[in-house]
Amino acid sequence: MVRAFSLAVACIFALTAAAESAPSRKRNPSAQEQSKPQQAGQEPDEFRSCDVSVREFVQGRKEAAALPVTEVKVDGLRMTLNFVHLYGESGDTPPNLAFTRGESIEERRKALNEAKQRARLLAEAARTGNVWYVIAVRKENDPGDERRNIMNSSTSDAQQPSANAVVMASIEGRCITVSQYENIPVGSLGPDLQQALGQQEKEASPVEKPPPSPPS
Repeated sequence: MVRAFSLAVACIFALTAAAESAPSRKRNPSAQEQSKPQQAGQEPDEFRSCDVSVREFVQGRKEAAALPVTEVKVDGLRMTLNFVHLYGESGDTPPNLAFTRGESIEERRKALNEAKQRARLLAEAARTGNVWYVIAVRKENDPGDERRNIMNSSTSDAQQPSANAVVMASIEGRCITVSQYENIPVGSLGPDLQQALGQQEKEASPVEKPPPSPPS
């Protein structure tokens, strides 16, 4: 009787263990299948969280460059920023005077300290390779270009190429647009940056001249 009871208990334990292990075997493949797409979606990108924003700004144009910012020059007196990259500097941003909107001196001082803290975070992000200066030559007949309404007497100025630029930073898993620069004359850029944008090659392309006529 005891032996039969022992066999019955053993059979119950065996069936229970089999029932518990069966779902786990079924769950394992599905868990692996779910982890594969997540791992594929989390593939690291050279622009971190700004992967989409940088490419959206460039829009596939060849005359564009995304340059890592190596240093952020902070002017604490004038509250401006200047971004240093491989081919030079972006130039000073407009002064950040948001702290002047506070009603009391305490509110303005708090806003000022927050702005200074953001500048320090941005400088640290540049040191760790998380800030980019993205520049692209403007398309011809760009929608919204006011120059298309200029009279023919100014067409020589309108034909001068210009560029738009933006500074983006990847901070704490978010892409932040730090500053924007519009209608930058390409001629004002350094020669190395002009070459990176393919502009010097156009200017340096020789114009075919007719052969000289033989002396009479």
